[in-house]
Amino acid sequence: MNLFYLLTYIVCFAYVTLMIFYFIGWKKTTESRIQNPESRIQNLTIVSIIIPARNEEENILKILDCLYKQTYPLSGFEIIVVDDHSSDRTAEFVYLLDIPTLKLVQLSEPRAGKKQAITEGIKSAIGNLIITTDADCEMGENWLSSIVSFYEEHTPKMIVAPVLLKGEKTIHEIFQSQEMTVLTASASASLYYNLPIGCNGANLVYEKEAFHSVNGFEGVDTTATGDDIFLMLKVHKKFPKKIKYLKSKDAVVFTHPKKSSSEALIQRKRWASKFFYYGFNHITWIVLLVFLTNLILLISAILSVINIKFALALITALPLKYIVDFMLLQSASAFFGKKNHPFIFILASIAYPIYVSLIGLISPFTNYSWKGRHY
Repeated sequence: MNLFYLLTYIVCFAYVTLMIFYFIGWKKTTESRIQNPESRIQNLTIVSIIIPARNEEENILKILDCLYKQTYPLSGFEIIVVDDHSSDRTAEFVYLLDIPTLKLVQLSEPRAGKKQAITEGIKSAIGNLIITTDADCEMGENWLSSIVSFYEEHTPKMIVAPVLLKGEKTIHEIFQSQEMTVLTASASASLYYNLPIGCNGANLVYEKEAFHSVNGFEGVDTTATGDDIFLMLKVHKKFPKKIKYLKSKDAVVFTHPKKSSSEALIQRKRWASKFFYYGFNHITWIVLLVFLTNLILLISAILSVINIKFALALITALPLKYIVDFMLLQSASAFFGKKNHPFIFILASIAYPIYVSLIGLISPFTNYSWKGRHY
């Protein structure tokens, strides 16, 4: 029992320390604001926005509408929709718009996937600055201006920008939103320490030259997922300190939570499936720490039912984890103007050890479906 207590305290102390560092990193990351928008009229940074799309007829026109409402000059960007064998009217909707700055690329290889879609999109791109997003996303009118302003000021090779959920109503949707907010803040904090742990392909920016210099997705193209984080790791390896986080309310891309718990579970399984492809690096250890922290709390809860003496480890470690997690969530929610739901966060904190442990244990041994494809 003493050994179990010791193990629990060591793991949870490491987790609490990590989250405190992330809280500090998030707070110290400087908020970015659009600089001198008028100066770009004469000297535009040309941007290519790539949208991989598969069966997105319900969403594609909405995101195109968002993009064509940008305050950034229309002459400064193009939109490339890459149709990945859609069986609906996605490609037809794009084709019928007949806008000069809108390109439609249709993949020929069967089961090509998102990485191939982005690669083909980049081949058609005229801009040196590439931005990837998803068809089911929305953004404000200053989104592109905020990205270009930040790029011109800092000239990074890659920019990680925030992705949040909107329209959440039910408890499990709010839970997803809180999780996404914490992940976004953690990505920001990790880049403050130059140890990037995450990014989201729904709002990812990089130089075309940087993409080619790391040979794109070569070497990481065997997985269905990871078009974002694996590319980020390759860029980080070749260009240390040249990845920046764009902490800006204008730069947020919004998407919607999964409507059912089963859909959310499949999405998380897909995210977790990348773990065994990370290799041994700082992300591996952080993912293991998060998994072990939640697993050991779950084991403590089970053992406490068998023997009340084990409850001491649980009632000591769980509140500490709750406090540091809530600190980061509350700070990020306040910055982005997201409504806080402390009661739901308490419920989520109780359920989270079960959720993380389940995802971590079953993901390596189960299949999942995504966009009508099985992996």
